[in-house]
Amino acid sequence: MSPYVLPLASIEGDGSYRICRVRTGKFCQDQRLRELGLLEGRTVRVVSSRDPMICQVGDGRFGLCRRLAQCVLVEPLAVPSTRSA
Repeated sequence: MSPYVLPLASIEGDGSYRICRVRTGKFCQDQRLRELGLLEGRTVRVVSSRDPMICQVGDGRFGLCRRLAQCVLVEPLAVPSTRSA
């Protein structure tokens, strides 16, 4: 996994991220998140980082409480540059 992986709940502002892992510890919750499109490798866009977070996967938007968003690990699509000028 990338060193830039972080929980979806820790995102401030909006942006697009690649989903690395979805694990709540409860099968029914994991299944529901999969049904919403939160699958490893897919892109999720954070529309609003308030609680509930508004997320977009594909053409669908949905609200996700911070507790569940904590169980979704993501990495930014654009990795910050470490080079200095």
